[in-house]
Amino acid sequence: MSAPAVSTDLLVIGGGVGGYTAAIRAARSGLKVLLIEASELGGTCLNRGCIPTKSLLQQGHDFRRAQGMRAFGIQADSLRLNYALVRQRKDQVVAQLVQGVRSLVRKNNIELLSGMAELEDAHTARIRSSDQRVSFKRLLIATGSEPAGLTVPGVNLPGVINSDQALTLSELPASVLILGGGVIGLEFAQIYSDFGVPVTVAEARPALIAQEDPDIVAVLQQALAQQGVEFHLGALATSIQAHGQQLQVQLKIDGRANSLAAHQVLVAVGRRPLSRGLGLERLGVKLQGQAVLIDEVCRTNLAHVYAVGDVCGGAMLAHRASAQAEVAVAHMLGQVRSQEALVIPRAVYTSPEIATVGLTETQARAQGLSLKVGRFPFAASGKALVMGQAQGFVKVIADAQTEQVLGVGMVGPEVSQLLGEATLAVQMELTLPALMQTVHAHPTLTEALMEAAHDAYDGAAIHMPPILQPQAV
Repeated sequence: MSAPAVSTDLLVIGGGVGGYTAAIRAARSGLKVLLIEASELGGTCLNRGCIPTKSLLQQGHDFRRAQGMRAFGIQADSLRLNYALVRQRKDQVVAQLVQGVRSLVRKNNIELLSGMAELEDAHTARIRSSDQRVSFKRLLIATGSEPAGLTVPGVNLPGVINSDQALTLSELPASVLILGGGVIGLEFAQIYSDFGVPVTVAEARPALIAQEDPDIVAVLQQALAQQGVEFHLGALATSIQAHGQQLQVQLKIDGRANSLAAHQVLVAVGRRPLSRGLGLERLGVKLQGQAVLIDEVCRTNLAHVYAVGDVCGGAMLAHRASAQAEVAVAHMLGQVRSQEALVIPRAVYTSPEIATVGLTETQARAQGLSLKVGRFPFAASGKALVMGQAQGFVKVIADAQTEQVLGVGMVGPEVSQLLGEATLAVQMELTLPALMQTVHAHPTLTEALMEAAHDAYDGAAIHMPPILQPQAV
């Protein structure tokens, strides 16, 4: 027997960052909101992405740093790894944050239903497990994404896992081959390597993290290589076979057959929108592949149906999802907002980190723009030297005529913490003088932004090492 139907002003399908942000903002604005989540609140970010991976990255980084403390006058004898406790710590952080979201949903009087939702018509949804029906005036789809897979023979063999499964491992493998050299693949390469696992990365494209500037990615690649990570670029996996206790992966590298072996194979070739099974086709919601098509206010081709986050394709970032949620709800309330005005920063939480916002130098030059580009190395940063992490640099990209900051690219220690200032500079269309004349506390890593702006403006960064300064003609 089906449960009695309920009605709501706004139905949100998906309780990830985009979904719960939209639900809370709408509820605080006076709308009656019902949220349906098939699994755990927090979605990919809290449960299978941002938070658990960053927990493992932090613990791995701390473990590796502890091993090198002798250079800082700190001798740590009999240092050893207890991965069970590492995983327990990760699970505790996730549980605490999920409980926090659950508390926010409850305190904002949002009705929460659990189960898989299916749309029956333009204003009705059904939860499959309970046959509960919900009628709604507006709908927001925030069902997120799932790991993309490979269609090669052997991909379903034991020991071949995706990024979701990698987070649930009770013990570390003896060795791992990662198929994919994007953000997800390299973050897992860092995790495994920091914990002492031999790592090989095979990337089908000719470059790692192809969307970022090569000079920035090269610093990370060199750091990981020095740590023992082996890279194979232009390597396309063609099959996977069991070979004793290991897995043998056949590849084509520059058109030639090759093979690599490891005890575990991690498929990290990206993520894909999770829109199947919702019944969107029944409503006539337009899709591009599996991605829901939306306009500048995050509305689909149906006036009362919105979508945000990974399910829309594009940059699959939690902060993009939450920003889109704010835009969508604002539009529902008659306010003027547009996602086209959003400046979305990007970060890779390896060691060193990569953090970028706005146009890359490659993108700006491809558009034919005349540029001023300034760099400042962390080797000349007092704070970075104190930390013992002087790899990398900050790069500021500006329009040569207007001196407006178009983008910032960074690779180095904790550069994700510098993204707030960099994003504000791009968002507010600041100029090089505005950035370089802002007083920065000393010693801090963020001074490198100021120095790079000086370098872009007139090549006169105060602390630029002489070997890197332009030579007088």
